[in-house]
Amino acid sequence: MGESVYQDFPWRKTSNLFHALTAEIFLQRTKANQVLPVYRNFTRTYEDPSDVINDGKKEYETILEPLGLKWRIPLFYNLCKELTEEYGGKVPVDREILLSLPGIGDYVVSAFLSFHFNEPLPLVDANTVRFVGRFFKLETGPESRRDRKFKGVIEELLSKRYSRRFNYAFLDFSMNICSTAPKCEECKLRRKCKFY
Repeated sequence: MGESVYQDFPWRKTSNLFHALTAEIFLQRTKANQVLPVYRNFTRTYEDPSDVINDGKKEYETILEPLGLKWRIPLFYNLCKELTEEYGGKVPVDREILLSLPGIGDYVVSAFLSFHFNEPLPLVDANTVRFVGRFFKLETGPESRRDRKFKGVIEELLSKRYSRRFNYAFLDFSMNICSTAPKCEECKLRRKCKFY
């Protein structure tokens, strides 16, 4: 495949669970390279959710603006408020509790728990669905990431023992090789791929 497609982003190495969860929220419908400077700026400024709540100047709004999707900003504030008031500023690691928090959906929870706790949870997003659709010759559309069929296929592919490693590889591969403009000649899976 030539050089590695592994992406060495800072949120992949952080031990700060608030920063880790924040990264997954920022990455919703936003490219990683667009998130990178925002994440760096944010994590230099805020250590935990109470820092966001105590930000009288609301600097976090300015920091988050380059991400677009302005609906994220009030949801993110509400999340920080709930984490501060209900959980003492700690990020819960229970799936159901996470899903009950403002602005947190299935993908964010799966990514957070898989990447930081190696839980065997499938990552179903536009990139992974595109790969599965091509590889197995399944019809895809704008809402395919919500289709249970794709979630089922991705669950079947998932390594239960090495969930973190598999999901990072799956994401990086689908972003960099099986991208919107696929690099089929660089792909080591092309011989088995129905798209190829």
